Formats: sequence, structure tokens, C-alpha cells
Amino acid sequence: MTAGGGFRNPMDELVVGKVRELLGKPGIGIGDDFLAVGGNSIIAVRLGQALRQELGISRITGVILKKPLLSDLSDALSDMVGAAAAPAD
Repeated sequence: MTAGGGFRNPMDELVVGKVRELLGKPGIGIGDDFLAVGGNSIIAVRLGQALRQELGISRITGVILKKPLLSDLSDALSDMVGAAAAPAD
């Protein structure tokens, strides 16, 4: 587990904070893999629900399982939030 901050942006902090909370492991960092630190599909659903409430976007659980490295997950969620906020042509 990667200890401490090292957050690149607020999304990193949100993702890591929620994973730490759900797994009860304060030493998890942005460079950790969700599955390697104890995450599983059930916890991914719970994480997806928590992030959906914070971000207002859906279909997060599949992204968590496809991008288990927390830095990659953070980047993907940032892209999803940006796409959701972009005006339609």
C-alpha cells in the first residue's frame, strides 16, 4: 500500500478517500490497485454508489473493475465528469 497523499487533483483525493473508507485501510494511496488492496465486486458496487452520489454520474462500477489502479480510475472518472458537463452540440 502506498501511504500518504501524493494526490494530483481533487478527484484523486475523492477516490482514495472513498476506497480507504470502504476498506478500512488508511494507508491506501493513489498508486494502489483496488483489487490488490482487498477490493472485490461487492465493494466495487458500494464504491460506485458512493462516487455516483458525489459526482452525479452513473455506470461507475464497471469502470472500477476495468481500471482498478486508483490513478487510472481517477483519470477515467474525471473524463466522465467532463463529458457529462460538456454541452451537447
